[in-house]
Amino acid sequence: MQEKLQEQVAIVTGGGRGIGKGIALTLAQAGATVVLAEINPETGKEVEEEIRQAGGSALFLQTDVTSETAIRRMVECTVKHYNRIDILVNNAGATVFKPLLDATGADWDDVINLNLRGYFLCSKYVAPIMIERRKGAIIHISSDHAFASIPHAEMYAASKGGINAMTHAMALSLGPYGIRVNAICPGFVATEYFFQQAAYEDAELTRKRDSLHALDRIVRPADIGQLALYLASDAAQVITGEAVRIDAGLAARLYSDERL
Repeated sequence: MQEKLQEQVAIVTGGGRGIGKGIALTLAQAGATVVLAEINPETGKEVEEEIRQAGGSALFLQTDVTSETAIRRMVECTVKHYNRIDILVNNAGATVFKPLLDATGADWDDVINLNLRGYFLCSKYVAPIMIERRKGAIIHISSDHAFASIPHAEMYAASKGGINAMTHAMALSLGPYGIRVNAICPGFVATEYFFQQAAYEDAELTRKRDSLHALDRIVRPADIGQLALYLASDAAQVITGEAVRIDAGLAARLYSDERL
C-alpha cells in the first residue's frame, strides 16, 4: 500500500460507482481514510466493504448532494468521526443528453443543481474545515464537454463549463488559506454507464470510437484515480486553478475521416 495520503481524510461524492469508485479505491490504497458520500446505500456500502477488505479505512454516509441540509450533515458527520477533512472530490453528477427543443426548464434545473450547485455547496461547507488547518485539496470532476461538445449536450456542457470557471475562481478565493482547487476533465470513461450505452452498439462503432483516441483506448476509472491522487498529494503542491484533461488523446485530434 502506498503511503502518500497517510492519516488524511478524503470525501468522495458519488463514490459508490464509476469514476467516484475508481478515485475512492485509489485514495484508500494511498493511505487515506475515505468517506463515501453516496446516495445509493447498496453501492456505497459495497465500496466501503471493498476498501476495508483491502486493509483500508472507509465510511459510507448516504448523501444527496442536491440537498444543502444533507451536505451539511455529511460534513458534520465526517468531522465528528475524524476531526479533519483534507481532500474533497466533487464527483456526484448526472450525464444528461437531451435535444434542445425537447428539454424543459425542469430538466435544466435538475442538471445544474446536481452537477454545479452540489459542487459549490460541498466546497462551501468543507472549506472552513480546511481553512482551520491552512491546507487542503478540492478536486472537481468536470469533462471534455467544458471545452467542446456534441449535439444535444447543452445542459451537460453548461454544467461542466461552469465547473471549470468555478474552479479557477475558487482557487483564487481559497489559495491564501493553503487550499488548492483543480478540475479533472475526462472524455469517454469505461464506467457502468458507458457499457450500458455501448451494449446497443456493434463492434465497428466501438472500433471507430476507440480509434479517435491517440492511445486507441478509452480512459478507465482507475486512470482518473491516479490523477486525483497526484492532485491531492503534496507532489502537486503548487498546482491550483487548473482544468486537467484526461482523455487518452481524444481532444488532440483536429478532425477524423470517420464519423461516429
